[in-house]
Amino acid sequence: MSPEVSSRFYSACVRGLAWLVRRVWGIECQGLEHVPASGPVIVAVNHRSWVDPPLVAMALYPRRFPRFMAKRELFKIPLLRWLMRQGKTIAVDRARPDVAAVRAAAQVLERGGCLVVFPEGTRSRTGIPGRPKSGVGFLACHARAPVVPARVWNTERFPAPSALRIRFGPAFRYEGDAGRRSQREFSERVLKIIFSL
Repeated sequence: MSPEVSSRFYSACVRGLAWLVRRVWGIECQGLEHVPASGPVIVAVNHRSWVDPPLVAMALYPRRFPRFMAKRELFKIPLLRWLMRQGKTIAVDRARPDVAAVRAAAQVLERGGCLVVFPEGTRSRTGIPGRPKSGVGFLACHARAPVVPARVWNTERFPAPSALRIRFGPAFRYEGDAGRRSQREFSERVLKIIFSL
């Protein structure tokens, strides 16, 4: 069992969901070899739909069990709250700078975990890249973890009969000083790389 997620039930859910989606809709996954099998890594993904987190989890399984960050409001939904707690999802208060959430995310990386972030911070209804938040730059800077870019397609069409697609790109590391401007510029670079995949 991966130390990243300890719940056997959660692991079984990911396996079962992956089997179902592959059989009914199909999953096209490319570049998974770019994701290191162990050690700290940040997987940065564009965001089109609520389907994105499950798709990323299914694509990474069983290579990694990712940890996610999600807005605190989602934890008000009983079933979703229970599932996210099983997966040790980090709740984020988007109304203010959430130091506790950032600290929890950094701890995932310090312990050699796989952390999935959506640099845009919210879903893009149009598919046009939004302005990235500086969080991915901050984490990459301070945790010194490699960043693996990933791009998803067709999740906004779900459950229409169209294969869900995800492509991972080569990992790269933070470059620059620890200033906010450098972190913001790095976050912008991450998003550009994602949309170039």
